[in-house]
Amino acid sequence: MKHFKFIVFLLVLSCQNDSKKLPVLSYKIDSSGNKAPYSITYSGFTNQLNKPFNSKNIDNKVFVSNFFFTHCPSICPPIRQKLIEVANTFKNDNDFIIISHTIDPENDSIPVLKSYAEATGIPNDKWQFLYADVNKAKAQANQFMTNFRAKKDGTDFYHSSYVSLVDKKQAIRGFYNILVSKEVTRLKGDISILLSE
Repeated sequence: MKHFKFIVFLLVLSCQNDSKKLPVLSYKIDSSGNKAPYSITYSGFTNQLNKPFNSKNIDNKVFVSNFFFTHCPSICPPIRQKLIEVANTFKNDNDFIIISHTIDPENDSIPVLKSYAEATGIPNDKWQFLYADVNKAKAQANQFMTNFRAKKDGTDFYHSSYVSLVDKKQAIRGFYNILVSKEVTRLKGDISILLSE
């Protein structure tokens, strides 16, 4: 009888995990205090292969998004390693991609982004490195509820170690500090949930 109760408990727990719903986080609060939902959109970006990148590229895709620059001396290298881990976890799922936006277009030219992308060992169709002018990059960061700015000495940028998770309908469903192992585990689990929706 004890074994039967334990099996029932495991089945209930399994069903609860399978039915987990992630909240929709892409909304602003309007002047009346109501939620105003929005979808992530793209226009005017170019990827590491010098091809245009727009909203069509994220149709029916689950994706993780972050902001970086290639010569970052601090948090970007460990972030890249964690994103490589995530990319490899979902390497066989055609509905998942990673999108990284440079915040330093002055130095991160298309050839620089291409070289940086190749060094990850992840296929170009799985990981998009996007280039646009700094104003467009800032506007895109605003969609993801983040921001960045250059330090006064020009050697670095203030930017976040958080990544965003977006569903197939272009809604933000989670934020994760990619430098924290538990958050990476949570991110992988949530990606799996969205891929199965």
